[in-house]
Amino acid sequence: MKKLVSLLLCLVLVLSMAACGNPSVTPSENPGTQNSQNSETPETDVVKEAAMAYFANFADDRNIISTAKLLEKIDAKEDMFILDIRSAEDYGKSHLKGAVNAPYGTGVVEALEHIPNDVPVYVNCYSGQTSSQTVALLRAAGKYAVNISSGFNSGISKTEGIDAYLETTVNPLPTETYEVDDKIEAAIAKYYTDATSGNFKNFHFGVDKVKELVDAQSDAYVILDVRSADDYAKGHIAGAINIPFGKNMQEAFNTIPEGKPVVITCYSGQTASQVLGVLRLLGYEAYNMPGGMNNGWKDNPVVQ
Repeated sequence: MKKLVSLLLCLVLVLSMAACGNPSVTPSENPGTQNSQNSETPETDVVKEAAMAYFANFADDRNIISTAKLLEKIDAKEDMFILDIRSAEDYGKSHLKGAVNAPYGTGVVEALEHIPNDVPVYVNCYSGQTSSQTVALLRAAGKYAVNISSGFNSGISKTEGIDAYLETTVNPLPTETYEVDDKIEAAIAKYYTDATSGNFKNFHFGVDKVKELVDAQSDAYVILDVRSADDYAKGHIAGAINIPFGKNMQEAFNTIPEGKPVVITCYSGQTASQVLGVLRLLGYEAYNMPGGMNNGWKDNPVVQ
């Protein structure tokens, strides 16, 4: 009888130890992520879900509007919110009537909860590249954000008859607040901190730096070309991989090699900047090549 009791106690002890063992870990299916070391939902899941949804729910207008189309909406008195992310000094010199200023970086973070999520938010910077990044981030935060193509310098200020739509009045942020998920807000804050404090300001990786990598045949970086497959085939930077920009492009993000910085190029730098914002939220070390293939790389060799 004593032997039977002893055997039963040993069996209970073995089962208890097995129950207390570490749970198995299932690798994350999202690209650019680190595996969780516990059975709880990783803190960044909500951020990654929002980032992956950006291209899954991509609109036909590609989240870009021309100044001419915007002025038509202004003339029609459509409800909107215009966000100018240039410096306060340049905003003060001239901006679209009614536009509110939140400079790229901490300015956008501080304004985030005051940016409406119930009307379209039209964003402009200088050239359309940092505003494209910002559009991706604002979309993740639940705002219906759209980039004003080519920014203030090359788009807005060059539009015929634009003077009638400009002012110098400083418009205050709305006092009303709109809820933003804490984790997404923290991710956006980190994004802008990294963008304004790193070696590559605004995550712009210059053409000269890209050329150095290509000339050295370096495999330390990934060059991602997001132009159409046809244009990529006609000529691209040596070693570049292609994921065409557009709806559901996120389904191919898992083909981007992990553990390496990613330099993104498109035609002018604006669509690449949207991809940059999304990849950064997914955990990639991503950069944009300003000017794209048309204006940045145009005098450098390509391969087919």
